[in-house]
Amino acid sequence: MSSLPKWINDAVENLLPSKFKDCTVTRTTYISDDLKQITFETDLSDVYFEPAYAVGFRINDRDFRNYSPFHFDKEKGSFDILFHVHDTQAAGCHFINQLTAGDSIKMIIPRGKRFFDHEAKIHFSIGDETSLGSSIAIREAAEKTSKSFVCLHELEDPLSLEKLDLYGYYTSKNNWMAILNQINEFLHEERKAIENQEVTFYLTGNGKTMSFLRRYLKEKGVHSTNVRSQAYWIEGKKGL
Repeated sequence: MSSLPKWINDAVENLLPSKFKDCTVTRTTYISDDLKQITFETDLSDVYFEPAYAVGFRINDRDFRNYSPFHFDKEKGSFDILFHVHDTQAAGCHFINQLTAGDSIKMIIPRGKRFFDHEAKIHFSIGDETSLGSSIAIREAAEKTSKSFVCLHELEDPLSLEKLDLYGYYTSKNNWMAILNQINEFLHEERKAIENQEVTFYLTGNGKTMSFLRRYLKEKGVHSTNVRSQAYWIEGKKGL
C-alpha cells in the first residue's frame, strides 16, 4: 500500500468508520524466530470474509500494510494472522514486533478479489513464508467442503509447517530445481484431474516467483482459469 500524508490517513479513518474495526490483541506466539502468530478479537458479525482476503493495519502515520487472516470465526469474533517478521528495521516488522496481548488496534475490514475456487476438487497452494496464512485459510475452506488440499512452501524452517498443520511439499529458499521437481511430481500424479480442470492452483508471495510459476503451469497444460495469483511482495518494492 502506498504511503500517504498523515492528514489523509486521519481523514480516511474519520470519514469511513464503517471500513474499520477496533480490535484487541488477545494472544501472541512465535512459531519460529521470524514467524509471529497473533490472535485478534472484535465484532465480526457484519463482516464478509473469503479465504486469502486481506485486512489492513496502520503501522505508522503514513503507512498501512495488508495481511491475510485465517481461523476467521465470525461467531467467536476472532481471527489469527501469521506475520513474517524478517527485517526488524522494516516499518511493518517493527510495528508487529511491538504488539502484545491487550493492545488495541484499528483494522481495515477484509477485502479483495474472490480467490478461492468453490468448484475445485483439489486445492494446491504455492508460496513462501508470507503465504502461510493464506494457505491455512484455503485449507480450512477446502476441508469444510470435504475437498483435497495440497501445499508447497519455499522456506528455510520446515518445522514451521508441522506446527501449523500444513503438511505437504516444501523446498529451501531459491531452490528452483526442487520447486519444479515438486510441482512436476504433483502434475504427474494428478494428470487426469488437471485434464478435467478439477485442480486449482493458488500462487501467492513473491511476485516474480509467482509470475514464473504461472507461465510454467500453463506450459504444462494447466488451464489459465485454474491458476489464481496474488503477489504479496516484490524485492525492492515497498509496501506491496
